Formats: sequence, C-alpha cells, structure tokens
Amino acid sequence: MNKKNTLLIFGFGYTAKFMCKMFSKKNWQVYCTTRSSEKIKKINDVEALPIFFNDEEKIKNILNNDVYILATAPPENSKDPVVENYGYLIKKNRERIKWAGYLSTTSVYGDKKGEWVTEDTDLEPNLERSISRVAAENSWLKLGEKLLIKTVIFRLSGIYGPGRSLIDRLMRNEEVYIVDKPTHLFNRIHIDDIVGAVESAMSSNSKTKIFNLSDDLPATQLDVAKFAARLLKKNCPEIVSLKSEMVSEMAKSFYREEKKVSNKKLKDELGYNLAFPSFKEGLFSIYQNSKEF
Repeated sequence: MNKKNTLLIFGFGYTAKFMCKMFSKKNWQVYCTTRSSEKIKKINDVEALPIFFNDEEKIKNILNNDVYILATAPPENSKDPVVENYGYLIKKNRERIKWAGYLSTTSVYGDKKGEWVTEDTDLEPNLERSISRVAAENSWLKLGEKLLIKTVIFRLSGIYGPGRSLIDRLMRNEEVYIVDKPTHLFNRIHIDDIVGAVESAMSSNSKTKIFNLSDDLPATQLDVAKFAARLLKKNCPEIVSLKSEMVSEMAKSFYREEKKVSNKKLKDELGYNLAFPSFKEGLFSIYQNSKEF
C-alpha cells in the first residue's frame, strides 16, 4: 500500500477549509493549525487533524517526515508568523520538505489605475496590510532559496465560493449594497480554482515562483450583483456612494486601488485550466448547488 502524502496547512480560514476537504478526499494526510479551540471541531469536520499553532512538539514531529507545507495565515506585526516561529524547524528538516506554498494577495501590486498587472509588475503597496504581505512573500522566497526548498507564492484576487458569494448573501436576505463606482473593474477567483491551482503547482516541474490566481473577466461589483439578482429573481442591491456611512473603512481602502490581474502564467506555465473562468460560471454553479438543498 502506498504511503500517504502529508500536507501541513498553517491557518484555518475559508480557503484552508476547502484545501483540507479536497486533499483529504484524495487520500492525503492533512494537518491544519489554529489558535482557536472553537475551530478544532471544524477542522475535524473536513477530515483533517487539528493542531494548535503553538504546539511546537507536534509540528516538530510532522516536519520530521516527508511533508508539503501551505501557509495561509496572514502576517502579524508585519512578519509572517510561520517563518518567524517555525523557520528554524523548517531549516532543520529542509530535506524532508517536498514543497512550500504561501497564499498572498493581489493587493501587493498597489493601485495601477486600472491597468493590467502580471507577476513581473513592480510592487507598489500603499496599504499597511499589503506592505506586510510583500514582507511575508519575501521571507518565504528567501527561505526557499536559502534551504533549496521549492517555494511558490500565490497572489489571490477576490475569493468567492459556496457560502461566500453574493448568491449566498442575497439568499440569506442580508443587507447588501453596491458602491457606486461603475468603472472599477477587478478580478475574482473561485475557491475550487485556488485549490486546483495549488494542487497543480505541487506536482509541476515549472520553475516559476509566483502565480496570480485570478479569473479571465475583470468586472464591476454592479455587474456581479445584477447577474446574481437575475439568477435569484430578486431586485438588484442598493447602490450607495463611496462616502456613505454604510461603506466600511476596509471597503473604502479597496476602492482606492484598481487593477486588472493577468492569469497568463497560471495557464501557460502551470498549464492550469480554470474551472470557473468568470464570475458567471462561478455564481451559476453556487446557485445550482443551492437549489439542491
């Protein structure tokens, strides 16, 4: 019987939940860290084994064997928590680590006035959280180069999927509003395509170290809202000014930056075919699956 591959995921959020599900279904042994005791059962529910992030002994034991690493945790105090806390163990067990991946964000590019960006575009982050992401990316890339571990950075566009989409929010009758900025185009990426791209990268011979994970169709939030409302036969959500009190500071900072994100390397160098090339296929799939319940 073939020995199971092992995946150690740092951080249990929306994306990690789907990673755990998929890799467990494919007969991987999946471990996932958390700092919250409330998430222990949720990790078990997706067929993964939970570990507290500070349980150094358990993490040390996992790293003593052949393992793939995926870091999904956001930066803390402008540094990557995994490299800061476990870089020394990764260094000690570098021959055991088959691959390392880090989930970043396309916000590292900063504002490009609506122009296209590729993985080679200069990074000009303006927001504190984006500056921290660049630092975290660099710490992983340096660690990989120094230890000769294949390390890949994934820059994610706006993440959506089952339970986290306009379809879900409208079905839950949540208060949804659309910011009135009709020229603001941006990309999204379906959770299934994040999981699929990461899986492809793990087995790929590509030497590329950075991939944008984005769909083919940058679109406005209003385009997406109209499409979702039509599917559900509901009225389009309310449109509000960017100055409205309804718009959070986080949302306002998002609307201060605009770019279109190229996925050419994902397709050409990784050879990955998107399951959901645009929000239309993605939202329609979520809508169809919601009707089954």
